[in-house]
Amino acid sequence: MNSDERQHSVLDNTADVARLLLDNDNYLICPHIHPDPDSLGSAVGLYLALRKLGKQVQIYLPEETPPYMDYLLQHADVQLEQTLDMSLKMIFVDLGTPKQLHPAVKLVNPWLDLDHHMGPVSFTRYAYIDQSSPATSEIIWRVLRDMECPVDATIATCLYSALVFDTRSLTTPTTTSDTMRLAAELVDAGAEPEYVNRMLNQQKPLSLLRLMGEVFSELGTALEERLIWAVVSQEMLERHGVDETEVDYIITDLLTIATAEVILLFKECSQGQVKISWRSKCHIDVNQIARRFGGGGHRFSCGARLNLPLRQTVKQVITQTKEAMQENLVAA
Repeated sequence: MNSDERQHSVLDNTADVARLLLDNDNYLICPHIHPDPDSLGSAVGLYLALRKLGKQVQIYLPEETPPYMDYLLQHADVQLEQTLDMSLKMIFVDLGTPKQLHPAVKLVNPWLDLDHHMGPVSFTRYAYIDQSSPATSEIIWRVLRDMECPVDATIATCLYSALVFDTRSLTTPTTTSDTMRLAAELVDAGAEPEYVNRMLNQQKPLSLLRLMGEVFSELGTALEERLIWAVVSQEMLERHGVDETEVDYIITDLLTIATAEVILLFKECSQGQVKISWRSKCHIDVNQIARRFGGGGHRFSCGARLNLPLRQTVKQVITQTKEAMQENLVAA
């Protein structure tokens, strides 16, 4: 059941979030479906902090995550088969819309949403959304500071991992001097940049590299190579013995193409859906494109899922993305 929109409250600042968390108890933290390091790192960091403050809290994660993120989960009590407790207050992190939830997550008590993407956010009782924030982990850090929660090396590692992942190693347009200072504070608190870089960026299995070689040899291009896309089918995954959760690495490598302004990755999932990921290296707001397909995120990074055949999905999305890029060019 969804929260009544008349009961929905948008919080003004992280101090309000801190007071809300301190005044209540019994939480269930939910990352988005197929969580990335920002969603998972933020969830675990908040979980550990609330535990330090004596709160009853669980993480609900009804799916396996890629092996390279195992280090983020090793200090959290996550049971993939746990029963959803309807009495707990659900806290969503890095989530702009309920469409980004795993199907097993039911909105039984949607209480708080903490995010830096565009909405809609009225599915929870409370929400704090800061679209200027470079990562949800930055919001969590401010909440912990306002709660006067001591941050140990484990919490710092989770939040630092989330921050450097979502800012592409502190290089996205949303990265500011304040972001750099936050990274330094997390390092001072015990996060080790070398360790985090090794975990996030140096864990590719050889089978994935072989798959990537095939994917890169068949890249699609348009608009004088300003639009680049890659397609990963279930047949390719099975042939190379690669789990579908591991291929999101690919889009980061595509961003290194000199001519590319917009990058697309199409991944055919085992459930029959096709996951589409957009990345923008320039002024083009790809979130506006993703929203046409029921997805979302922010202007430089977003995604959507379609229940259509792979070939049809690629054709529709490429057509819409090209049109949006051409319209942007004319407007400029």
